[in-house]
Amino acid sequence: MEHLKGLGTLFYVIDPYSTMYEKISDLPHPDFMSKAMPYFFGLMVVEHIILKFKGKPGIRLNDGVMSMANGVIMLMMQMFVKGLLMAAYLYIYNNWRIYELPWDSAVTWVVAAILCDLGYYWVHRAAHELNILWAAHQVHHSSEDYNLTTAFRQSMIMKFGNWPFYLPMAFFVPPTQLIVHVQFNLLYQFWIHTELVKDIGPLEYILNSAKHHRVHHGSNRYCLDKNYAGVLIIWDRMFGTFEWERDDEPVVYGLVDQPQFFNPLRHQMFYYGKVIEKAQSMNTWTDKLFAFIKGPGWFPGTPRLGDPMGVPEMQVREKHNPKVAGWINVYTVLHFVLVFFAFDDLGRYNINMSPLSVLAICAFLFWTLTSIGMLFDNSTYAWPNEFIRSAVFLILYVKFGTWNEFKIPYPILVATFSVSMIIATISMTARLFVRRGAKEVKIN
Repeated sequence: MEHLKGLGTLFYVIDPYSTMYEKISDLPHPDFMSKAMPYFFGLMVVEHIILKFKGKPGIRLNDGVMSMANGVIMLMMQMFVKGLLMAAYLYIYNNWRIYELPWDSAVTWVVAAILCDLGYYWVHRAAHELNILWAAHQVHHSSEDYNLTTAFRQSMIMKFGNWPFYLPMAFFVPPTQLIVHVQFNLLYQFWIHTELVKDIGPLEYILNSAKHHRVHHGSNRYCLDKNYAGVLIIWDRMFGTFEWERDDEPVVYGLVDQPQFFNPLRHQMFYYGKVIEKAQSMNTWTDKLFAFIKGPGWFPGTPRLGDPMGVPEMQVREKHNPKVAGWINVYTVLHFVLVFFAFDDLGRYNINMSPLSVLAICAFLFWTLTSIGMLFDNSTYAWPNEFIRSAVFLILYVKFGTWNEFKIPYPILVATFSVSMIIATISMTARLFVRRGAKEVKIN
């Protein structure tokens, strides 16, 4: 029964009275997002098996792992900022609230759910219509595949642009209600990232679904700036942003100007450079400002969101999929699993750790995920980076590590990173010999 309740949180099938809390200190730890992780991974495995059974490619290892990597990066950032971002809401609620809805009322629970979903609609729409917010949100749209792993591909910076849209709720909705419904809203959106669910019948007119969200993730011309909903698709219908999926035109996923790399650090940051470049190319200070606050497709002389006719009706491109040796895939998956275990431990122990220790661990995990992306990209710097990363880990871990409570035993970690240094050394040496041989052939 407990497992059914946990699975129900992914579909907003929840007993309101079991998720009401008077004080923030009463909220469950770990939170609902963390508790849902086993269901996420279980459903991803099921999706992959069904896709393979249907004769389809299934979840690509490189794209799927890097989608999950971006999700871990987002959650790491959230460790540091979630209290800060709630500060304004708490201040308004504690000092300026107009009416205090009871925290233990089912009516309050439903009102909070609806208002949170409305807030999400405007957060999401703003993230597509303001270029500076799109610089963060484009991370979520950067996958060229569409499966359950895509739900994890999130921006670590987007949280900084989200919080103002929920502040009107602070005048009467208890903070605990907002906190739980933000999680439930995001949990619901996990299952809509799939091509397996084709249609949910009459509910398509009320609820956001995989059918509607496939349109949102499309780079086809008809898909642009459509279907922003979180849970209720009625917001798109009310505010004129709804579009049905077309049966006669396959959706091409990804961005209009698709980046061709997996490196998560680049994915998180590269578009800010694009925004600055765009602003610098403008002739007037007004247009320079508009480069930040109008749509990503805007240029002088076009509407606020740009001219969609400048986008092809349907993109024609090859997916970014560099070929790497099978053993490299095994290596990257092993280190991703280590990241996952370390992050899970960090989620349980971070309250008792110093902020500097948490920051150092998060920085190393970010470095590791970036290294995995570089390996998938066949980057020239991938193995030198791996050598340095492994050496840094061994030096710091042997010198400062007191990790008796953590999942992975000390000898296993030391052995793993020692072997990683050896592999990196061999790979760098082999690459040097290949380059030298290529130069000699060219000279001869």
